[in-house]
Amino acid sequence: MGERCDFFDYDNCDLCGECLSRCRYLGLDLKKAREEMKRLIDGRPTKVVHRRCISCYACDAFCPRGCRPYELIISAWHRRYRERGLPVRASYLMPASQPNFRTDLVETMSPRERELLRRWRETPPEGELVLYPGCNALALPHLLDAPFLKEVVISGDFDLCCGEMYFRMGLFDVVEQVAERLTRHFRGRSIGTMLFVCPAGLNMFRNVLPGLFGAEFSFRTRYLGEYLWEKVESGELAIVKRHSGRVAVHDSCHGRILGEEVQGSARRLYAAMGLDLVELATDSAEGLCCGMAAGCNRYRPEDMYRAAVREMREAARTGADELAVYCGGCQLTFSLMRWLHPTRQPVRHLLEYLKEATGEPAYYPASRRALRMLGNITVKAFPKMLSRRTYRISIN
Repeated sequence: MGERCDFFDYDNCDLCGECLSRCRYLGLDLKKAREEMKRLIDGRPTKVVHRRCISCYACDAFCPRGCRPYELIISAWHRRYRERGLPVRASYLMPASQPNFRTDLVETMSPRERELLRRWRETPPEGELVLYPGCNALALPHLLDAPFLKEVVISGDFDLCCGEMYFRMGLFDVVEQVAERLTRHFRGRSIGTMLFVCPAGLNMFRNVLPGLFGAEFSFRTRYLGEYLWEKVESGELAIVKRHSGRVAVHDSCHGRILGEEVQGSARRLYAAMGLDLVELATDSAEGLCCGMAAGCNRYRPEDMYRAAVREMREAARTGADELAVYCGGCQLTFSLMRWLHPTRQPVRHLLEYLKEATGEPAYYPASRRALRMLGNITVKAFPKMLSRRTYRISIN
């Protein structure tokens, strides 16, 4: 048997195969899924999983016993990183790099957005309601520039990454460093509840960092959408302008893991604003990835492109007017891919809809920002595509 994964529950797995057979990327029937799980558990090379897996995380949601098959799959990438490091072509896309594909967007932002970033960077995380913006909202700060968040303390900067990208790549050593850093940063802070606009940040702070990597947080965690839905439902936050039209609802990978708190509250907000919802999967747990995670296996942009286009085509087939997302990472990824694979459906964020519905002016910078992101990646990452050099990440 090969090296065991510390995070997989070997004792409770009964090799039912459901986790892999339900995956829309692997294409395995139940018998082959069981065979692949046996190979994973034995530490033997897989025939299908590590070739087709795009790190979408859904297998954890599918497992009826909560055994964490996803962590078992990406443990192979953890071993690969320990042996070889990362190819340098991935460096510009890593949050620890300065600059990186997100921080380079700051110079393209409006003065108002740059001022928001300065304020959030300098504001200490103290208060009954504190919001952790995360990398994606920092790349799209307009999402949090709203009167309905006036009671919330927003605090954070790009260097306080939650480690989600590293986790999805199986870089467990790096995630452990992130857990230690965030524990130090929030230790002794007076925080009642930490709100998360990004489901990835919520899942990392609530489950992954404390449950797997020893992080210690004393505050409660909550999804921002659920908080805002309660304000709408109680009448404290009034919908003054109802939207019209049909939207195809895309669920983020972490949204599927978190379930009703994220998926349900987002849908209730969409409906309250007058939007006609079109589902992209019969079971929301079986939705497709936006494509961002598809680069975690081979570190190749074409894998991300193919995964994103697959979901964009699913959305186009519905005939919906727009593609609705509640994750800033999904919005940036789809917006970027639309420059390479044009579609007629704009990509709109839940908070953009809500700001308009509560009387704020429309502002949609994601498409232009994604174009700049594409240009930066082309100039700063693509020239390294053929390099065989590798490196290792250190979180200061």
